[in-house]
Amino acid sequence: MCMQESNWKVSNVQFKNIRGTSTTNVAVLLECSKLFPCEGVELRDINLSYGGTNLRNTTIVSSCSNAKIATFGVQNPPPCVV
Repeated sequence: MCMQESNWKVSNVQFKNIRGTSTTNVAVLLECSKLFPCEGVELRDINLSYGGTNLRNTTIVSSCSNAKIATFGVQNPPPCVV
């Protein structure tokens, strides 16, 4: 899949007290532009579980591209390593 670079810069975004289920194993997905990387993204107290059809042995994960993040509190799934 080919992604087009964004003409927008995302910065100073906060995700706080997020709880619920994800239907895919990638519960947190931050895909930012190489040209304009996301900056100042804060993940605070994120607690998600997998709620898809294949519940056995499914690990949920985070995926980040070109994002500068800071994490605080509970992080489930574990935060992206940037």
